[in-house]
Amino acid sequence: CIVGKEHQSACLTFTEEKSLYTICFKLNQHNSEEVNKALKSIIRNKLYKINIKGIITDQGKEFSKWKEMEKITNANVYFCDAGTPTQKAKVERINRDIREYLTKGTDFNTVTQKEINKVMKIINEKLRPSLDWLSSPSLDWLSSKEVFLQNINI
Repeated sequence: CIVGKEHQSACLTFTEEKSLYTICFKLNQHNSEEVNKALKSIIRNKLYKINIKGIITDQGKEFSKWKEMEKITNANVYFCDAGTPTQKAKVERINRDIREYLTKGTDFNTVTQKEINKVMKIINEKLRPSLDWLSSPSLDWLSSKEVFLQNINI
């Protein structure tokens, strides 16, 4: 999660490991109920549902209902050791990119999901050296195509 002003608001981010494609959801409150509500919303998209193999997160209070997270996603939840954000370096890098647009101290209650989506479009379309100077959507298309082909019964 990216926490907002006075820890009252937050955004939940999910980063696909290979393409670095990231989705970001505004949470009404910074708590585990809101995280699980967002997860249920994400799972409605079949492409996300079949591709979530695991969730790596920190030990924040918003992830305290991790067993429910596992039930919702049908995937294991893994926690980083306390104080070691390097164990999820890709996510931390994306969160830093998001902070370029939604700076520290932002009250996410005053930001719309539409505004967050615009920021995510900019970030996802960024050419990345770690992706051989491709953007996340171009790789996401490839992995989507692979998933599609893997699920065809001939």
